[in-house]
This record gives sequence, structure tokens and C-alpha cells, in this order.
Amino acid sequence: MGCKTLEQELDLRDLWHMVVNRWQFIVVIPLVAMLISAAISVFLITPQYQSSATLLVLKQQPEQSLQYSDLQISRQLVQTYREIARSRRVLDSVIDNLKLDYSYGQLREKVEVTSVRDTEVIHITVTDPNPRLARRIANQVADSFKAQTEEIMQLESVTILDYAVIPSRPVSPRIPLNIAIALVVGLMVAAGLVFLLEYLDNTVKTPEDVQEYLGLPVLGIIPYVEEE
Repeated sequence: MGCKTLEQELDLRDLWHMVVNRWQFIVVIPLVAMLISAAISVFLITPQYQSSATLLVLKQQPEQSLQYSDLQISRQLVQTYREIARSRRVLDSVIDNLKLDYSYGQLREKVEVTSVRDTEVIHITVTDPNPRLARRIANQVADSFKAQTEEIMQLESVTILDYAVIPSRPVSPRIPLNIAIALVVGLMVAAGLVFLLEYLDNTVKTPEDVQEYLGLPVLGIIPYVEEE
């Protein structure tokens, strides 16, 4: 009896029979993957909250009107602002003022600075398991950044547009997204397993299999009759 090879073509009817014959894999594996993903997201992953303060940073000479060149320079200094906001000088003062248990490295991982495209507006965003602490850290970083920037660069004008507020819901884990990803992965695994089992299965099931693998004509078929 010859073994099936990967080069054999499977028509739509063959595919349908494969799915019908092994439907348990198609249903059970994705379902288990979704349940595991939901359980991990709910019980094992610590929710994380984000809170952001918004600042306006302009570079201009004292007692002079704001020029277009000042705006261009401010936009080019966004990377500089990012490093200042996450510098040891700023974050150590935040740790001292709030009496935090975080080290400088741990706090730096929680702080992210981004800019609004083509503007002088930047966001200082803090991620933490405690939503109230996330707000406090974001506002303290904003205040410390403002003070340090004006002291270091001297020509900077930093205005806090919006202080951070307590976030109402976590940003992670994203349970629906995790479940959806688990469903897709489960379906892929189930489909791969079904094809693998079908490839390894060399039993004869139909008259067509006899003709295809043995090269012999089918003279007759004895139907299976269940005993009453």
C-alpha cells in the first residue's frame, strides 16, 4: 500500500471530508486556546494603567516675540526633551519627592515622552499598575522636567497644558485582542494537525483509494450493515 505524499492534490470534497472527519480538532483546539488566553489575561497578567501630562515647549529669546525659526528649533529638539525628561537628574528628583520604591532604571522604563506631529506639544506618559500612582508620577515628571529644562537650556519656555488624570481603565492586558489572537493561532494549529494526521493516515477508506494506491479495479462493494 503506497503512502500519501504531499504532492497529491486534494479537491474541495477531500478537504471537506477532512474537516468533517476531524471536526473535534477544529473546534476543541481553538476553544482551549481561547480559554487559556482568557485565563492568563485575567489571572496572571497584572493590569497596567497609563496617565499622561501634556506640555508646550517653545524656544525663544527672552523679551522677544515668537519667530517661525523658534518653532522649527523647538520641533527639532524633541529628542533632546525626551532624554531630559527620562534623565537621572529629573527622575531622581521624582523618586525623592514622591518617596518611590522604584530605582532610576525601573522608573525610566515607565516613562515615555512623545510629540504631537508638527507641533511643539509633547506628552509625558507613565505606565504603572497603580492608576493613582501613574497620575502622580506623570505630573511630578512634568513639573521636574519643566524646572530642569528651563535651568539647563535657559532659553526654554515650558508650559504645562494639561496635568495627568487618574486613568479609568487599564491599557493592558487587552483581553478581547488576546482572545482573538488565540483563536487565530488555535485554528492554524488545528488545521496543521488535521493535515498532518491526514498525511500520515495510509488506510484505505474508499473505492477510489483502492484504484489510486493499488492500481486495481473495484469489482464490488460490500456495504456495512449494523446489527439490530
